[in-house]
Amino acid sequence: MRHCAVLDIGSSKVVCMVVSSEPDGAIIVHGTGVREYSGYRLGELPAKRELAETIAAAVHAAERSSKARIKELCVGVPTPFMEVRLGQGSAEVLSKNGRILPSDVEELIESSFGFEPPEGYSLMHSTPVSFIADRTQIEGSPIGLPCGILSATVSHCYVDDRFRNAVSSALESYGMTADSFVSSALASACFTVPEEIRASSVLLVDCGGSHTDVALLRGNAITAFDSVGVGGKHFTSDLCYGLRLPEGVAEDIKRRYVFSLDYGESCERVRIPGEGVFDIEHSLIQLIIESRADELCELIAEKLDHMADRDTPVWLVGSGLALMRGAKEFVEGRIGRDTAVNMPTVSRNSSVSFAAAFGLADFALFRLGHSSAIRRTERYLRRTFDWRT
Repeated sequence: MRHCAVLDIGSSKVVCMVVSSEPDGAIIVHGTGVREYSGYRLGELPAKRELAETIAAAVHAAERSSKARIKELCVGVPTPFMEVRLGQGSAEVLSKNGRILPSDVEELIESSFGFEPPEGYSLMHSTPVSFIADRTQIEGSPIGLPCGILSATVSHCYVDDRFRNAVSSALESYGMTADSFVSSALASACFTVPEEIRASSVLLVDCGGSHTDVALLRGNAITAFDSVGVGGKHFTSDLCYGLRLPEGVAEDIKRRYVFSLDYGESCERVRIPGEGVFDIEHSLIQLIIESRADELCELIAEKLDHMADRDTPVWLVGSGLALMRGAKEFVEGRIGRDTAVNMPTVSRNSSVSFAAAFGLADFALFRLGHSSAIRRTERYLRRTFDWRT
């Protein structure tokens, strides 16, 4: 049984999990630590001291619940702190029987770096988007197929050095290290979206606390991404401002809200500490929440329409929107795309708000390609995302 630890750094909370795998591929959660913090805004790093303290608190909570000592972690990289470059690669198949070997794919990946890497970023992982054997498009793994020239578009994911250094410093100050950095969007999609859906492209929409990330994926590769500066916290702050409610009360109302429900003239009875019990018309709550949701959907639709065809489906994850009842149907109606919310069955924390953490666990346990493509270059590890899974 293999154990590992993962660290998901979101825009409003940090999640640490200690996990292991069963022979049948199931992920077992041994311990979880979740800590909220002020987070970050688009283009801005979290405050270093607060980030370090939050990471330490989440890791130590996971250690206590799992009764394990964490020394290395697989760290998720949020979309605002990454870049993607697409390169074209090819390799001549020289095996005796003329069939494709794993080494041919590795040579193809190495040949696809015909571009200037983004300044201030380090390579995390590289994944072929799709393969062409001679002139034939290949779905899935090409290993074992007869071929003369193998080619592919390869997705190279980079991490912002500022983010990487801030997280590494935070971990090192507590005697831990980042074993690898992985795109959170890529990990989330590969865990929550079935392989047959990803094969022909899918749009992942991750609504977090302060912003919403959108990413286009095909197979096991991320090809485009963007972010919207609206997240779950905006719903809560709207309720606080519009109804003059404390944050905790507003957050509770948001979590219990059901989209597009006919509330009629019913009321929500709330208790405000130190002030008493009050009745709030559901129609007012509905107006506030769905007005913000309409704005968010409009912003998301604009991003998606620039990234993919209209028939590309959308999958929702994150704690900002996907957890709200009726969100799938509401979003689907507003953006005009097939929309789904899905979370594979896991032993604990079975919620789309933990999709990124479980995606990182899935990556660390099963999808990290340990082959000759793993190279140490200067100060970071380049790892090839396992295109065979």
